[in-house]
Amino acid sequence: MSKPLWSLSAHEMVQRVKQRQVSRVELVQAHLNRIENLNPVLNAFVEVCADDAIAQAALADSQHDNRGHLPLDGVPFSIKEFYDVKGMKHTEGLPEFAERRSPADEVVITRLREAGAIIVGKTNQPDLQIRWNTVSHLYGATRNPRNLKKSPGGSSGGDAAAVAAGLAAVGLGADYGGSIRLPAMFCQLYGLRASAGRIPSVATVPPFDSPPTVDLMSANGPLARCVEDLERVYRVIAGADPADPNSVPVPIDYPPQSSSRPTIALMSDDTGAILSDAVRRQLEASAQILRDAGYTVIEAAIPNAKRAPDLWVDLVGTELMQVGMPQFEGLLGKANRQHINDMFSHYRQRTQAADYINALTERRKIVRELALWMENYPVVLCPVAGTEALEPDFDDYLGPEKTQELFNQMRSVPWVNLCGLPSLGLPNGVQLVGRRFYELQLLQVAAALQAALGPAPVAEL
Repeated sequence: MSKPLWSLSAHEMVQRVKQRQVSRVELVQAHLNRIENLNPVLNAFVEVCADDAIAQAALADSQHDNRGHLPLDGVPFSIKEFYDVKGMKHTEGLPEFAERRSPADEVVITRLREAGAIIVGKTNQPDLQIRWNTVSHLYGATRNPRNLKKSPGGSSGGDAAAVAAGLAAVGLGADYGGSIRLPAMFCQLYGLRASAGRIPSVATVPPFDSPPTVDLMSANGPLARCVEDLERVYRVIAGADPADPNSVPVPIDYPPQSSSRPTIALMSDDTGAILSDAVRRQLEASAQILRDAGYTVIEAAIPNAKRAPDLWVDLVGTELMQVGMPQFEGLLGKANRQHINDMFSHYRQRTQAADYINALTERRKIVRELALWMENYPVVLCPVAGTEALEPDFDDYLGPEKTQELFNQMRSVPWVNLCGLPSLGLPNGVQLVGRRFYELQLLQVAAALQAALGPAPVAEL
């Protein structure tokens, strides 16, 4: 019995299209039908561009003989609302911007289109992406297709839900504090957060520039149902662009592929993270898979493990509370506004320039010491969240004390952002963290884990 088209991986789709076993129109239509049937339940997509997607697919089919080299030919994509896609809404989840549309594609969207990808729509996110859940003031909450009573995580939860449910083959997310890795965990997918500066971020809707921590800590990347698709998309969208001064012209194949296996540090709760027994079991099982695959896995903790997550909150919170909230607090939904205040207001706010500079200097020290340590431990295996998928309202109106408890479950997440490192989240809730720009090494290690875990299946709804 043949597999439904919406259940194929991106690389399977490309092969079938190339061999004329399926048309691009058939692929796109299968996903649009799936969206029509399931999106009313999931609320993953907030805008679907069905006519445009079919038109692009038909044009591509008519040019079949000239497209054999395209790595994403005919692959249906979902795009996080955060990105600029020409003619589509860019609301950031805020009613104030409900009719705002992007005048042009941003760089990564152009690269996807040039590689043959077909965008079928944009997906939900929380207000301004600042939440570990996907509840938009404008569009409401997204549900987890693995369990409709659970959250898909955030802030790229719309993309994660779409990919897990077969509404898209691949989604494009962004990760400033776990926003790719947490949805990958909650929706049982693979998600790659690239190094800061590896994939350009070039807005076409103002504001065009961001505060310092966005350059230092935020990164883009794909969500998919297998490692092969992550690498395929990564190779398309990585690479510097002059419009993003933070992007770095490092070759995609840096460092050169090596047959030697990196030593892996196994870190559990050294950040102060509160971990469930189930998460600990998955972590140890993953370590054993890698040992069986020939990797050396040693229990070890990164330097400054407990301080790093707190410094992330300190720096991001300073910029958010001192500059961001005075500008947009009135635009946020009540629950989103309350979460930000509970999350960041009880941490130290750097109200003086000297204090903020000292915090940035401390960050540099932590990054430097970690980089030297990773010469001996090039890959870190650790949890994403300390708990499996939570209830849909898990971060609603918690108050400062309960919000701190939630943060303690997430402490394995933000040290990666603080240091601008790449990380790959896996369906079983663990992540692999690598040295800056060593994405291909992470993908190689992740492939060893996938050999045991298998690709992520499409959710049964």
